[in-house]
Amino acid sequence: MATPITIFKNDQKISEQSNIQLAATFFSDLLNMNKSKCFNAIERGYTYDIPFFNQEDEYRFVAPKNIALKRRIELEERDHHNARRIWLIPANPNEYDLERAFSRYDSLHWKRSFNYENGDILFIYLSGHIRKVRYKVEVVEGIAGSSDVNHNRTFWKDEDKFEDSKQWDWSRIRLLDEVDTDLLSLEYLREYGLNGNIQGSMKLTGELKDYITSFFDKDLTGEFYPDEVSELLEEGKRKVVAVNTYERNPLARKRCMEYYGVNCQICQIDFEQIYGEVGRDFIHVHHIKPLHEIGQNYVVDPIKDLRPVCPNCHAMLHRKESDEYLTIDQLRKRLLRAVKNTVFPNFF
Repeated sequence: MATPITIFKNDQKISEQSNIQLAATFFSDLLNMNKSKCFNAIERGYTYDIPFFNQEDEYRFVAPKNIALKRRIELEERDHHNARRIWLIPANPNEYDLERAFSRYDSLHWKRSFNYENGDILFIYLSGHIRKVRYKVEVVEGIAGSSDVNHNRTFWKDEDKFEDSKQWDWSRIRLLDEVDTDLLSLEYLREYGLNGNIQGSMKLTGELKDYITSFFDKDLTGEFYPDEVSELLEEGKRKVVAVNTYERNPLARKRCMEYYGVNCQICQIDFEQIYGEVGRDFIHVHHIKPLHEIGQNYVVDPIKDLRPVCPNCHAMLHRKESDEYLTIDQLRKRLLRAVKNTVFPNFF
């Protein structure tokens, strides 16, 4: 059965091909790459929604969902080399503060201790005093160029390991989900098939894979939408309001939403109640501390500093009035006054 493929470059459609062979030919000519390598990138791309990076450009490959699902099942049943691989890997919190690193960044460079490939899933087990699986991450670059690696000294606790790390090979990973439960401790992992300790990367299969996977059901970075809030001015110029990195941080967003829920703290909209399943867990997160007061080493408090708000209210919070931003309380009062005065008679 033919697999029609649409190719996107940086979110812009550049080609539609009637089958994967033609798509691989087009892509290999475009990037002057080996055709079989392009075929593998396209197949992994459309079956698992795995992007392909070439320098600064991101390519994505899309096929009809039913075809992608069928092919994904075939790859995994045959243990094909293009099937997404799932790993369990250890991390020592006494050497590197992974929790603090993920509290600042949603993607990190990680030691390439095995031949990780784009799209592989890593479950990270924290050893030491924690002894639990805590994080699910995706490999976005199996081999990260050495010039792109950031040896961030801030999170290293072991000076010797930090110096050693400068000689390592690296992958780049992005955080998908974080869980903290005793049910993912070493004791329980052994009940579900783990033999011995977790001392290096191991490929997850069977009952142990199913058990660990069952605790992670979200993509913390997948539901973030705008990097900016924009509007058209009367002159036709575009005004851009940047959403800062603290509003994007996946762990901070998750903890904010767990505490406040997913209702907008201004208008109280719940997108799932209005739009059904498509609106589940959709919400923006607003940082209430002014950007000019945030230093480089500022540590966000998800409860004190962040609030869930809908996109409309978020945009209004980023607009100035008399050179001042409105607070959440001020915007809420305006909305209540507007509703009371029935400013929306033709809403429906």
